[in-house]
Amino acid sequence: MTIWQRIESDIQKITGEPFVITHKHSVSGGDINQAYHLSSKQGEYFVKLNSNDFAPMFVAEAQGLDVLRQCDAINVPNVVSYGQFEQYSYLVLEHVQMSPQGNIADFAVALANLHLYAREQFGFEQNNFIGRTPQINDWQSDWGRFFTEQRLGYQLSLLEQLHVSPVMIKKGRQLLPKLASYLNQHNPKPALVHGDLWQGNYAFDGASINGSTPVIYDPACYYADHEVDLAMLELFGDPGPEFFAAYHQINPIDRGYSKRKPIYNLYHLLNHATLFGSSYVHQSQSIIEQLTEQL
Repeated sequence: MTIWQRIESDIQKITGEPFVITHKHSVSGGDINQAYHLSSKQGEYFVKLNSNDFAPMFVAEAQGLDVLRQCDAINVPNVVSYGQFEQYSYLVLEHVQMSPQGNIADFAVALANLHLYAREQFGFEQNNFIGRTPQINDWQSDWGRFFTEQRLGYQLSLLEQLHVSPVMIKKGRQLLPKLASYLNQHNPKPALVHGDLWQGNYAFDGASINGSTPVIYDPACYYADHEVDLAMLELFGDPGPEFFAAYHQINPIDRGYSKRKPIYNLYHLLNHATLFGSSYVHQSQSIIEQLTEQL
C-alpha cells in the first residue's frame, strides 16, 4: 500500500463510497507542507503531506478547524481525515475552489461574528502551533500576563536558544511587565480567534452560490483579544476601510487599537525571526525599541 492508497481508503471509510484518485497535482502556497489537489468522479479533496514529525501539527489544525466550524459564523474546509502512514503524516480536507476576489465586507461581518464567541479565560483546550512553532495555550484570566508570558516571552526564549540578538532579547524582557500592564488597561473579553490570520489564510469560495462566501483555513486558534486577528490582517497587507467599517458595526473596535496593534504583531515578527531569521530580527528589534520609547 502506498500513501495515496491509504488516503483513498480513508476517504472511502468516511464517505462510504468508492474513491479512486484519477487526477493528482501539487498546489503551491505553503512553505511547510506538500499540498495536493485530488479528484475523481466521486469528488475532490485537498491533501497536506509531510514527514511523521509533523503529525501533531495536522492534529492541531484539524481540531482548530472543527472548533471554528462549530461556531457556524464563517466557512472553513471540512476535515475528512488525518493520520500517519509509514514515513508520512497527512491531513485530508474538502476541496474549496479558492478565489482572492470577494466582498471584503462579507468577510468582515463573518469574522466579527466569529469573534463574538467567548470564554471566561484566555487560552485554548490544547496547545497548538503557529507555523512550525509550538503555541502554548494554558488558561489564564489575566490577558496581559497571558500575552507577555505565553506569546512574547516564549518567543524570546526560543530566540535566546538560537543565540539571536542578546541585546534585543534583554530589551524585550525588560519591556514585558510594562506591556502586560498596558494591555490590561484595555481589559478585553476572551474571544475565539483564528490566531494566524494573514492574507494568505483567508479567501472566498468561488463555487458558492453568490461566488463570494468568505473562507478561513490554517488556524492557530485560541481565546484572545479579538484585535490580534485584526492586527495580523494589517501586518502583511491592508484589508481597507470598508472591512473595518463593516466589522465595527458587528463587533466594535475599542479606542487605542492602533497602539496595541504593534504589540500583537510583535508576536508574529518574533516567530518569523525564529523561523526565517535576519530581516525579521531587525523588524522585531525596531518594534521593541519603538514600544520602549512609548511606554
